[in-house]
Amino acid sequence: MEKIVDQALLSNIDKLELSANNTAWRAAMKAAPWKVFADRERWTVKSWKETEGEDLEIRRAKLLACVLDNIEIKIHDFDEIVGRPTPGVIGCATNFDVSGDYIPDIWTDKGSIGATLDANAAIDEDSLKILRESATLFKDQSFAAMTRKAWDELYGTWLKDVYDAKMKDPGIDSALTPQTSAVLIWPKILRVGLRGFIEEAQRHIDDYIKLKGNEPDKIYFWKSAIIVLEATIRHAHRYADLAEKMAKNETDAARKAKLTKIAEVCRYVPENPARTYHEALQAMQFCNLAKMLECPQQCNCHWGRADQYLYSFFMQDYSNGVPLAEMASQTADLIGRWGTQTMCANLSQKESHQIDFGINHMMLGGYMRNGEDGANELTYFMLHLIGKLKLSCPTVGLRWTPKTPQWIMRKAIKTNTETRGGIPLFENDDVVIDNYLKNDIPWDEAVEWAGLGCVYPCVPTRAEHYGIYGVAAFNLPAIYSMALHDGIDSLGHQTGLHTGDPREWTNFEEMYKAFLAQHKNLSHGVMRSGTIARKVVGKYYRTPLLSTLGLEASMPLGQDLLIAHPDYSLYGVSDRGILDVADCMMAVKKLVFEDKVLTMDELIHAIDTNFEGVRGEEIRQLCLAQPKFGNDIEEVDQIAARLSKDSADIIHSFDNAPFHKYMIAREGLAWHYYGGLGCKALPNGRKAFEPLYDGSLSPMGGADKNGPTAVLRSCHTADFNDNCFSAVLNQKFTSAILQGEENADKLVAYTNAFLSSGGSHIQYNIMDTEELVDAKVHPEENQDLVVRIGGFSAYFVQLSGAIQDDVIHRSEFAL
Repeated sequence: MEKIVDQALLSNIDKLELSANNTAWRAAMKAAPWKVFADRERWTVKSWKETEGEDLEIRRAKLLACVLDNIEIKIHDFDEIVGRPTPGVIGCATNFDVSGDYIPDIWTDKGSIGATLDANAAIDEDSLKILRESATLFKDQSFAAMTRKAWDELYGTWLKDVYDAKMKDPGIDSALTPQTSAVLIWPKILRVGLRGFIEEAQRHIDDYIKLKGNEPDKIYFWKSAIIVLEATIRHAHRYADLAEKMAKNETDAARKAKLTKIAEVCRYVPENPARTYHEALQAMQFCNLAKMLECPQQCNCHWGRADQYLYSFFMQDYSNGVPLAEMASQTADLIGRWGTQTMCANLSQKESHQIDFGINHMMLGGYMRNGEDGANELTYFMLHLIGKLKLSCPTVGLRWTPKTPQWIMRKAIKTNTETRGGIPLFENDDVVIDNYLKNDIPWDEAVEWAGLGCVYPCVPTRAEHYGIYGVAAFNLPAIYSMALHDGIDSLGHQTGLHTGDPREWTNFEEMYKAFLAQHKNLSHGVMRSGTIARKVVGKYYRTPLLSTLGLEASMPLGQDLLIAHPDYSLYGVSDRGILDVADCMMAVKKLVFEDKVLTMDELIHAIDTNFEGVRGEEIRQLCLAQPKFGNDIEEVDQIAARLSKDSADIIHSFDNAPFHKYMIAREGLAWHYYGGLGCKALPNGRKAFEPLYDGSLSPMGGADKNGPTAVLRSCHTADFNDNCFSAVLNQKFTSAILQGEENADKLVAYTNAFLSSGGSHIQYNIMDTEELVDAKVHPEENQDLVVRIGGFSAYFVQLSGAIQDDVIHRSEFAL
């Protein structure tokens, strides 16, 4: 039975448009130049010099407090919710204190910093001077620098060679430490306010001293929590003071009243429990703002299950007569604020993300603890506003269950037809939760999972060590290429094992065995590096604010989440490019071992010369013509299934004691661009250093010739679900699907059919190839065109040419 909802409310939501303030913000955001602000670095340097010799946890707390107390603030005329990490409408701060000297561009005098692979952010001379001072101060004492030193002692050059050859990401200077891109504990934050956290920390201090505890680090942690929480409250009060000052000088009555209201709200939250929907949103902004200023390079502002913990505030205010349009304007402001927060990333993130904003995720629907589906009126409200804003971010995930009501599915598909770029994505709740249960995470925890970044699931009760500890992604096509070259990587280094000359292989199994040997050698070596990082990073870096508001267990433990705890830490990894390898193996199986159309020597020569010349192109066409995943061909689909299982077995066999074994999620990003930079030409017909297959269940672009349902059947045969939390499938449908309710209902039925039969994840680009080609030629006329890349969306015109071509060449389907 479908949930009983307020149909009148849904009808009123359908009538909502963006407010004048929202549209003014959009215009200002689009007109604002990309700019790097150095103000944060000014205060980090000051604080670090003043606190030399103090405990590390306290130093990090005082550093953030110094930033929050002094950084320049501004309230814009169109602001409904206040608070930004820089005074600009859009703008980014840097974090040399976290990552060390991670931006090479600051040592040039070109007046800008590379924000993405193809776009720059302006920086003035005075700011550049500040950044250089900070980079110089922190470059040799950052956790990134110290971890590299430890790796060099234990690995020599091997790990550097692995990174250089793009066989693993992200880089250590990405600042992707535990929980930096996960969800804050919003229900508790809104329930008790930061004053409640402060009182809890003080109780722990008092009790520990009474018990005559002998671990000073616990006292330092609780004191650091108080320092950063008090500073976050003072930061909110700075905005209250500013709003009061502006109101005093304001002559327009409506504007004066609005500023007075802003001051009242900022004076009350986040210090105290939120009482209204407006206060809840404002409290969330201040807490996420403090999180961003603690580590700006990971400026992910994740909503988590927003439609669950905000539902009571929303319905209460609606029942009390708060205008729906007012709540919509405030919500759209925060969605837009978080969706356009920019960052200065390191090189590996630029290559794997293609964008300069911090991916943030809003998770909607899904099971509640009682087993019923949680979709509600706020779910509908959020989807409606996402469709009206038409931004490339946030990533919106709809947790699909067999009980998901049709009115939500229809609204989700309508939102997708408005955004057109894969927003929202659809993720099978049963698949994710079942994988958590198999990994001994109880139902009450697993059911609260939310997306991290674009796809990766995390539970708010555990610190997610996905990144420099969890080692993120392995490049399986690059590993396969090493097997074809006796362990030599794309840069000519002997990074892999000596598995023998492939010209001496006589059958498929010998090739397969060599690949698995290379995979285990590289992946276990890299996971060992994560174990080393886990032991080093906490000696040089701490996150007191994130630990306090990002992991509820940190407070009773009296421990920063960078000090991993077996009961509260999970480790994730992504083995990417399985389908690329499956198609490669299928081609070699047919062309060399079975049909003997080519010798292995001919094939390897063609690969090593990037299929050059007439004969090289002939061989490439033979490779392209072999059976490909995505066409419901049992043989190649079964190779993918075998690779999925064996790759997972290798990862799970790594001894991660005393922690959980590594959990696997095969996600998206624009990783296929990054991964492609580490791969020579491959036997599937792909040329050297071109992007790999997008997502993780998406077929080779243009090779899925038997229609969209054949792709779904291939995905089911490959059956990633048994060993993987999520696997990303992108599909492109023509814009004809935008015409009429009947076509939208067909896409609802198509989505339901895939997920109900066990599919784990699906998302749609809805546009014509001709439109994409025109947008590449005329970018100035297509600034708002949003496309799905891997697991996230981006503005088409901001992507590199290689990724634009990748999206263009994907198969285009109709229903």
